Amino acid sequence: MRKTALSVLVLMFVMSIMAFGAMAEEVAASADTAEEARVEVSSEFDFLRFAKERVLPDFHPTVKIEDAQADYDEKPFERGDGVTRAKVGIYYKGWLRQHSMLVEMDYREEDRKVRVNVLKDTNGLNLQGARFFKDGEWVSVAAMGWK
Repeated sequence: MRKTALSVLVLMFVMSIMAFGAMAEEVAASADTAEEARVEVSSEFDFLRFAKERVLPDFHPTVKIEDAQADYDEKPFERGDGVTRAKVGIYYKGWLRQHSMLVEMDYREEDRKVRVNVLKDTNGLNLQGARFFKDGEWVSVAAMGWK
């Protein structure tokens, strides 16, 4: 009787370890799928162009946007509430040296509004003088003349 109970106990232990391993594999697979879905958002909104042509001149109006470059720090992903978010690095030439900005941009497609938060700027001279992007408020893209 003791051997049978011990065998059943060991068998249950082994089965629970196997079930836990299978569950861990499922969780890892779903996390990989979620990460892939997070990166592969097809949005018609051009975050890089918008950052270079609208965000940069709003904070630094004297910068030549032709010389500026924009690149993703974090590719666009759907947040789940109808908002697509991206982090964009903007690199531009100042009067004395090269500067960079890191901005977090949210785009809400239903009403075509954008919200910009500056996370970092090596040239913090005009951050308070922004015309459109104040205090992370939503701004209409159409009101800015953006197609």
